[in-house]
Amino acid sequence: MTLLSRLFALIAVALLPAIAIQSYNEIDLRRSRQAEVQEQALGLAKLAAAEQQQVVEGIRQVLIALSELPAIKERDSRACSGYLSTLKGRFPAFLTFIIVDMKGQSICTTNGQSVNVADRSYFTEAMRTGHFTVGIYSIGRLTGRELIPFALPFSDEHGEFTGVIIAALNLEWLANFILQMGVPRGAALAIADRAGTYLARYPNNGKFVGRQMPGQRYMHSDHSGTITTVDLKGVERIVGYSTLQADSGELLVAVGLDKAQAFSWIERRTWQDVLLIALGATLVLLLSWFGARRFIHQPLKQLVDAANQWRLGDYAQRVHIRDKRSELSWVADAFNTMADALAARERELYEAKERAEEAANRITSIFESTNDCVMIVDREFRVSYLNARAQAHLSEERDLIGVDIWEAFSVAAAEPDVAVLLQEAVSKQQSTSFERFCARRGVWYDINAFPSGEGLAVLFRDTTEHKQAIEARRLIEEQLHQSQKMEAIGQLTGGIAHDFNNLLMVISGNLELIESAETDRDHARELAAASRKAADRGANLTAQLLAFSRRQKLTPKPVYADCLIRDFQEVIRQAAGEGCNFSLVGDDRLWPCYIDPAQLQTALLNLALNGRDAMPNGGGLLEISLRNVTLEDDAIAGVSAGCYVMISVTDTGCGMTPETLDRAFEPFFTTKEVGRGTGLGLSMVYGFVRQSGGHVTIESAVGAGTTICLYLPRSAQAPVVEPAVTPAHDTPAGSGQVLLVEDDDEVLDVTLTMLKRLGYEVVYARNGVGALRMLKNGMQPDILLSDVVMPGGVNGIELAREARRLYEGIKILLASGNAADVLAQHGAIGEFPVIGKPYLRAELARFLRRLTHES
Repeated sequence: MTLLSRLFALIAVALLPAIAIQSYNEIDLRRSRQAEVQEQALGLAKLAAAEQQQVVEGIRQVLIALSELPAIKERDSRACSGYLSTLKGRFPAFLTFIIVDMKGQSICTTNGQSVNVADRSYFTEAMRTGHFTVGIYSIGRLTGRELIPFALPFSDEHGEFTGVIIAALNLEWLANFILQMGVPRGAALAIADRAGTYLARYPNNGKFVGRQMPGQRYMHSDHSGTITTVDLKGVERIVGYSTLQADSGELLVAVGLDKAQAFSWIERRTWQDVLLIALGATLVLLLSWFGARRFIHQPLKQLVDAANQWRLGDYAQRVHIRDKRSELSWVADAFNTMADALAARERELYEAKERAEEAANRITSIFESTNDCVMIVDREFRVSYLNARAQAHLSEERDLIGVDIWEAFSVAAAEPDVAVLLQEAVSKQQSTSFERFCARRGVWYDINAFPSGEGLAVLFRDTTEHKQAIEARRLIEEQLHQSQKMEAIGQLTGGIAHDFNNLLMVISGNLELIESAETDRDHARELAAASRKAADRGANLTAQLLAFSRRQKLTPKPVYADCLIRDFQEVIRQAAGEGCNFSLVGDDRLWPCYIDPAQLQTALLNLALNGRDAMPNGGGLLEISLRNVTLEDDAIAGVSAGCYVMISVTDTGCGMTPETLDRAFEPFFTTKEVGRGTGLGLSMVYGFVRQSGGHVTIESAVGAGTTICLYLPRSAQAPVVEPAVTPAHDTPAGSGQVLLVEDDDEVLDVTLTMLKRLGYEVVYARNGVGALRMLKNGMQPDILLSDVVMPGGVNGIELAREARRLYEGIKILLASGNAADVLAQHGAIGEFPVIGKPYLRAELARFLRRLTHES
């Protein structure tokens, strides 16, 4: 900006107060006029809304009166249609009246035609709220004309809703109605539904009805107010609006005043004031230009000519101004002094440049010798330098200098999150580090970006092999965890077989006694109860084993350790052996801890098996105790101070020598004979607890047994506890037809007897193919009760889906002893209710009754 320009700018600034005062007056005048026009528009909108409110209220009163007519309450179609036809003739504002039932099917209409409105939003809203509802712009299915519907549910003499009365208001009548309201010249009056669709407008009604009202999303945010918007014809209007609230739904009334017409006289006055100010300012600037050219421009030209010579390297050039009292003469003397300093500085810069080139060569040598890929980019992320390792990694054939970083990595466009991180590093001048996967190259990168004066220095390396190694380790850990479960289950096989033989002995012996002639009825009941108790024990043991052996994702969560161990104690008892005394000592106020439940069960089972093997002849005591502990600093070496849940496992076995104790947690270290252990049990327990943020201690002496303590961190969150299910003793009776599908003959006979005694009519099939054939041949049972896993090509899930497709209202119940894998394989978890085998008659009755009640 030249000095003359600055002088003119100062003069212009001097004129600014006068311009500012005049501008303020203009703004204040416009603000006052804006408020005046807004108040006028809002007043007109509220007046029009009040008249429209009377129309809506009148419609509501008509529908209320209709709901009290006997013909409508009694759903007399002929009498109802006649009355509606008469009513339509008396009220030309309505296109039609319709009475529909709860499914949206018409009972009677004004012209006797049938129609279904179940998919209309006003019908569903009226059914949901039970109140008078205002619909939205629609095209009538009976009339084919534009209308807005109003709906009111009606009830029978018992107060139960039995249908909906619908009145369709003619939008042409609504247009004529607002035409008679007397809209001011240049103004526009419009009525819209809650979706913002024009219902009527003055003027040009036909061009607007059915189209979206501009700015309606702002209007619906409040009951009344004003906005400035542009209508569909491009006219800017100040709009006052007011909403009509019904029980369910609303209408919007808006009055728009032409802003240009309202501000026309202000615009004329503004142009007059602007012209006067411009003429005065032009005169002042001309006078200033002539004086500045003589007293400022000519001396400055001498200074500029000398500066140009200095720019070309001629530092011998000097400036001489005659008027020594002028400030410009002082500037000339300063310029001459500066020329002397520039000559000296030129010599210094040449020497500094040589030193900088030497430093750059050293940095380049460092970049070329590093093991990382190095790339320097400018502020537009174009590559200005990359070392040989980066060039070889990205492209050995193509020169990447000048290419943007995304193209260099063969990425089609900048990844948003990476671009943000790099932009922040440049703008905030802060280094950043992150990992990203480049899908185009199939490579993981570890990226470090450091801001430099002109952009970024980006250091990156390929970490794909490292990532793959971590993932492989995770998979191996999961497989090892599952194999430890399977190994533990294998060691439990003998004890479980013995326990099941005892249970079967109880059941078979009691049944034999029941069948004998000497057993009376009361004694038979006692024997049956004992058999049922033994069967329950077998079912509980089977459920615990299935839950433990199931392959599942390891996920830590807040749990109560005592509840988890108590549910799992039967498996631990089996692991300890029949000759071992097992006890569980808990704490009623035990804290929750944050762990993976499956890993804790595996750890405790491993400790129980180790304790069993350490006790001679399988006899002795195995005790698990739980309590809350608070550790101070240095209470246990390597353990942080805090609150912990301590689980101690104590056996009375042979104990360990000091040498064995020192190596107890080493992987693959074992004192057992070949084939009886992998040496990974204690090491996996140690690893699991440490990964959970806890610690493991072990105390043992030869002949004194062993105590292992697991310290698990207290969880700040309480576990989600499932409510306990209390078994019911009553057996509710049922009714209806049940299709029973079961491939096991004994289970089929028992279930068939249960269903018949519960009062159901039963038809059965022995596989899914036969059941499906019966359904396709026309059988339509009330309930389908099917096993999940069946031979023959059609399992229970496929059968249930096909049955639901054939008969939408059929109730379905699946039964299985272990259906989790099959349900997951077919994506059916949560799709159908499942009752677990074995089940009792009362449990089956509750499931079936729940199905019928849900309908």
